[in-house]
Amino acid sequence: MARRDTTTYNIDRRQFLGIAGALSSGALAGCFGQGSDDSSGGNDGDKVRLNVALSAEVWNFDPALWTDTATSTIGGLVYDEVIELTPDNKLKPGVVESVPEATAGGKAFEYKLREGLKFHNGDDVTVEDFKYSVDWILNPDNKSPIASRFPFVTGTEIVGDRTLRLNLEQPFSTLNWWLTRGLEGIVPKGSRGNVAKGKGPSGLSTDLTKNPEGAGTGPFKFSEWKSGSHVLLTKFDDYWKDDQPKVDEIKFNFISENSTRLARLRSGNVDLTNKVPPKDFESLKNRPKVQTESVPGNTTEVLYVNLMESGDNPMSNVNNRRAVLFGTDAQEIVDEVFHGQGVVQKGPWYPDDEWTSPKLKKMNMYDPKKAKEELKKAGNPDGFSMEILATKGSWFKDEAVIIQNQLSQIGIDVTVTTMDKSTLFNQVYGTTDWHAAMEDWGQSIPVATYWLDAGYADNNHNHNNWHHPSEDLKDPYEASGPPAPKDAKGDFSNGHEWFVSRLREAQSAGSEQKQKEIVWELEEYLVENAIQIDLAYVNKLEAWNNSVSGYDIGTFEDEYRTAMVGKGN
Repeated sequence: MARRDTTTYNIDRRQFLGIAGALSSGALAGCFGQGSDDSSGGNDGDKVRLNVALSAEVWNFDPALWTDTATSTIGGLVYDEVIELTPDNKLKPGVVESVPEATAGGKAFEYKLREGLKFHNGDDVTVEDFKYSVDWILNPDNKSPIASRFPFVTGTEIVGDRTLRLNLEQPFSTLNWWLTRGLEGIVPKGSRGNVAKGKGPSGLSTDLTKNPEGAGTGPFKFSEWKSGSHVLLTKFDDYWKDDQPKVDEIKFNFISENSTRLARLRSGNVDLTNKVPPKDFESLKNRPKVQTESVPGNTTEVLYVNLMESGDNPMSNVNNRRAVLFGTDAQEIVDEVFHGQGVVQKGPWYPDDEWTSPKLKKMNMYDPKKAKEELKKAGNPDGFSMEILATKGSWFKDEAVIIQNQLSQIGIDVTVTTMDKSTLFNQVYGTTDWHAAMEDWGQSIPVATYWLDAGYADNNHNHNNWHHPSEDLKDPYEASGPPAPKDAKGDFSNGHEWFVSRLREAQSAGSEQKQKEIVWELEEYLVENAIQIDLAYVNKLEAWNNSVSGYDIGTFEDEYRTAMVGKGN
């Protein structure tokens, strides 16, 4: 493999437990390392600032290009959603007057803009801006990574001074849910300029990528982005909601190290932090002047595997992948890394949900005997060697080391290599030079067909190279990978093509039971072919100082807009 700026770990289970125990004894107080001069707790002269610590940095401030949680969190304050998803998993109107019902026999939705909306540059928001924002995403020449979040939408049509109609080729009842993550902002007509190459999962950039100043309609204006350090947002005085925002500024500090985020929360340098380490949650819970909350999470821990037949990649063999699947005990990871704050998955969706295959619910995902049988089928009964890439910081290395030790028991020799998140993504998205990668991924909305699309069908999420051609990376959006099922009806050149076709049937099915049956079939296919190793949903753990009020946390959405900060509550 190509040389990278990495750290490689080969340690046994006993060494790992010793390290984990030492780390759990306390955070590294005073380790700031971000060059920030925050003055937390509220007042900076006449200004009130909320200081937030995020575990990951933003990638792209164009709402048509971002695909990561960190940017969505911050961008959701710069822009307004057309339809909002609330922390209690309900829909409500954003910049439109109401959440519409389908018309034209289910093949159209009409969205009427509120009156008095303004961009941060002072211009009025028009239906032409609305149309431009949607049309740009739908235009295949722009290669927007969220174009797939508009299934069956064939085009847009202005039908009044403030009303935009989305026309569909067939009924699609969950479109409003999809728009909460497909249309996270209306931007001024023409503001994107031309598409260019960029960093991050989308690999694209526009004029809004690094500087969305003036282009948003949200409660906060973009003020500053210092790469590797922070993003600063300032209050938008002409925001259409009279009671928002509650503070003058929000500063999002990018702090990947768990111990550093906690140290800054404890010292009062930040008011709120996401991704509290599970090992610290109970002690933080009992700390004076600190509030904590645990809710079922939307983050899935995943061992992504490279399906491509490239070099000596052992993961291109489905039996090797299945050996890794059945040789990995996710419950041990939940117990030891997440201290019980999570639930083991049974395939790609929530294990206790009605949208999860009944067959998978009964399956024992951890089965070393079955894993050894798969190694025999692969032609290497004594095992093989592989490398797991893991992001530095957070808990990814810990998860990878546990998997390393578990797989060693069935003869698989694993090397764990850590690297920065951006380096890992560049490796996984842009090359064939990897075997497996330990990361997590956030679900966006509580709709199973959405996740099957975003996580497995979306051609811009090449985190398992299922969508790459088997020869090279000349066209990173061409499908490849395992074949379609033997009983598949239709002519499909590969399994990904079949998967997408079958998923579209589920999305357009009028019967919920029919949708479920297809979803179950797709889930079973993903597990059977070990497209990726889905491990566990971990609880969302967050903490904030008691000077913060009005902040609301939910499984799929956190509400910063109503957050206040003062001297105590």
